[in-house]
Amino acid sequence: MSRRPGSDDPADGEIRGLPPEWGTIVVPDDLRDLSNEVATIQAELATHRPRRRRSRWLGRPGLSGPLCALILFLVAAIGSLMVIVLPKPSRPPRREPLASPSVAVGVAGGLVPALSLSGDGGRNASLREFRPAVLLISPAGCTTCAAVRNQLVTATDETQLTVVWVTESKQAITLIPGLPTGRLISLADPAGTARASIAGVSATGPSAVLIRTDGRIRRIEANLGDPFQLRPELAALANR
Repeated sequence: MSRRPGSDDPADGEIRGLPPEWGTIVVPDDLRDLSNEVATIQAELATHRPRRRRSRWLGRPGLSGPLCALILFLVAAIGSLMVIVLPKPSRPPRREPLASPSVAVGVAGGLVPALSLSGDGGRNASLREFRPAVLLISPAGCTTCAAVRNQLVTATDETQLTVVWVTESKQAITLIPGLPTGRLISLADPAGTARASIAGVSATGPSAVLIRTDGRIRRIEANLGDPFQLRPELAALANR
């Protein structure tokens, strides 16, 4: 349908009131006549339509390569930080052959005395068997020794050192429930032979004797009150 030349009246199907630059627009009686024009317009729109970028790894639209690289970098950084921060499982330090120092037995730098004391189940054990280790010598009647013993076991958790509790008390020996086997050894010494054989051991309070991996005494701490202050010494004890 089109407008008749020289006539101001709209022809059938003609649309009036549009901008002049649009020209004459005619709506056909059968819309199927416009199929070619519709296909042409759709092809032009598809050519100029911007493509949405898709991530090669995540398969989600709009995620750029640099953003993926940043995410992977952050994951790797967090993983490395967790390896550094999280506590590492420690192993008990290894025992070395017994040393032969020129220093006297029972003093700092010398060997721990080769005393055989009665352990759990009536089995005798020599003090030199336990290296590295911490001897906690507890005189009879000591009221703070049990609490110090428990704290000392906690203070040696990181180094996994053996704590040897040498008690002169004739009362029943009570151990810490749930403690792993070998972390706390209890030896009875009612005669006080260990206290008499090691220099500087207190007769009234708990004394800690730090034994190296080769059986030498590193330090003797009389009247031990706070075992946690020995942590630097304990760490050095486990290494050598």
